[in-house]
Amino acid sequence: FGELCRRVILLDNEEEEPSICKEIEQALHEELQDEVHLLARIIPNLNEIITADAHSTSTSMSDNETVDSDARQAKFKYALRVFIRIMSSYISPLVICLDDLQWADVSSLEVIDLLASDALNKN
Repeated sequence: FGELCRRVILLDNEEEEPSICKEIEQALHEELQDEVHLLARIIPNLNEIITADAHSTSTSMSDNETVDSDARQAKFKYALRVFIRIMSSYISPLVICLDDLQWADVSSLEVIDLLASDALNKN
């Protein structure tokens, strides 16, 4: 997903229209609010799209929360689905290449299943 963020940044630099990065950032914040930090933790390049102020505020707020593992996992899954929906609305078709699936752990397979079964993603 880091490469996807880099591509969006490259597209943003080529455009003279309103910033794609700003539009994506706004869409992520509208849908996820303070949960954007969940994505930034696993997709460091996302920090180049979202503003530093919003990221640092979100991170400090989440560090004070005591959330059980299942709730944290559910929030992450939702955030990842939203991220893919938003990114695929700007980069279409969005093709994700998966390599060496025979070595995938259960958590990785669950993420793949989650993304492949997202009925709300029209792209």
